[in-house]
Amino acid sequence: MKGLVALSVTMLALLLSSSAFPQSFSDKAKKDSAVEISDEDPAMQKAMERAQAGLEDFLRKAGLPPPNTDQYSVKVRVSEGDKLEYLWLSNLKAQGDLWSGRIDNLPMIRSVKKGQSYSFAKTEIVDWTYIDKSKKKVVGNFTTCALLTKEPPNVAESIRKQYGLECDH
Repeated sequence: MKGLVALSVTMLALLLSSSAFPQSFSDKAKKDSAVEISDEDPAMQKAMERAQAGLEDFLRKAGLPPPNTDQYSVKVRVSEGDKLEYLWLSNLKAQGDLWSGRIDNLPMIRSVKKGQSYSFAKTEIVDWTYIDKSKKKVVGNFTTCALLTKEPPNVAESIRKQYGLECDH
């Protein structure tokens, strides 16, 4: 089953308020739109692998955030019948083997709603992110890096530099 990877990242949408970016990327982020990209896309698969590699460290930090960090969020796989979508959740809370968070995107699937509390297993997490205010950068957010591979190189590089996204090309 192929999924839609949601572009919208609440914090990135706020960061993308600059008119320096082309309408295609910034408008979709501001409008909380989803981008249709296969989760089988090589850049997306690499992004999800990078997120998995750092997930345990992220979850420890999210449970007890270090000073000058905030806006901890995860991207989880949500399915409805044969449809699959990836949504960002914040306000994370561990509940035994499960986690819960608030849905930050406007979902295309109808079984969940923006703002709703949603419980998920750690295995459903495909990406994570937080802001390190002392370093003025976004940490994680690997799937946005994958989405930037579909943008013109100068635009992608400008966004990566401005927000301190660490994307390995």
